[in-house]
Amino acid sequence: MDFILIIGLGSIGERHLENLIYLGYSNIIIVSKSGNIPSKFSKFVVYQDCQKAITENSISHGFICTPTSNHLEDLTILLENNVSKIYVEKPISHTLSYLDDIGSLAGKCKRLVVGYDLHFDPGLLKIKELLNKNQLGKVFSINATVGQFLPDWRPNQDYLKGMSAKIDKGGGVLLDLVHEFDYLRWLVGKPKNIACIFQNNPSLAIETEDVADVLIHFEGNASGTIHLDYHQKKLVRNCMLTCEKGTIFWDLTKSEVKIIRYDQEDELFSYVGFERNQRYIDSVRAFLDDSKYDNRLTSFDEALVSLKMVVAAKESSISKQFIALN
Repeated sequence: MDFILIIGLGSIGERHLENLIYLGYSNIIIVSKSGNIPSKFSKFVVYQDCQKAITENSISHGFICTPTSNHLEDLTILLENNVSKIYVEKPISHTLSYLDDIGSLAGKCKRLVVGYDLHFDPGLLKIKELLNKNQLGKVFSINATVGQFLPDWRPNQDYLKGMSAKIDKGGGVLLDLVHEFDYLRWLVGKPKNIACIFQNNPSLAIETEDVADVLIHFEGNASGTIHLDYHQKKLVRNCMLTCEKGTIFWDLTKSEVKIIRYDQEDELFSYVGFERNQRYIDSVRAFLDDSKYDNRLTSFDEALVSLKMVVAAKESSISKQFIALN
């Protein structure tokens, strides 16, 4: 029997495991370095060593759900052992180092995707549809904002000990909230130049940046901004696109998209009642569907662009200059 391997059983690993069970899968093996897993998953075989799990079993699919700083190490193990279908949680890594080695191995992989589940959000899909149909003409600018109070992210965990607070774990708002970099690329196209200012304020007592503001120039000449922070007491996540024939405003917290056209009545697209977890279910279902490739999935090469954007943004803040992306 072929097995699905889940590496890491933190919050995202547990979510994927529960969704796989919901979708009817039971041929699952878990890798957890601590070896301690919730009792509700006691029926599954658990390994503490990834290589041993692969050596002793036939693995068809791998889910990498470890801290960001471990992604490339875990991905290398899966690729070297010819696991043909791999789902890596976003972002790919916290560094561009060692990616050349990954690239040479990845060619053998039948399906290698990165978990940008916002591609499965009905609001962003609505915007993607509008842009694909060119209903509002050329995009002049795109402005994204996201913020949430870090201590509230995972109420059952001390945020000071979590990945977000640690530089060596790949934490900080730029990597934690990399979704914004990815979906701007997805909607508008490849970035050309990037500038950034980030802050590390003492109020949260963390090592990583807690506020960042980014300016992007895209190849199609559109401009973009991203604001990210760990301080909003209520989740804020929205995006505004200023276009030739109108404006699009997406608000995730309200589950709605407003379309304001110059020559027509305003349109409201509401998807109130859509559960956040459905994005994860849909992305896992699409990944596991061997009959076709779902264009909502994010390829490794596409995800590499958003990682390069973050690395360039950090470099820009330190050097105080625009960084060219090529």
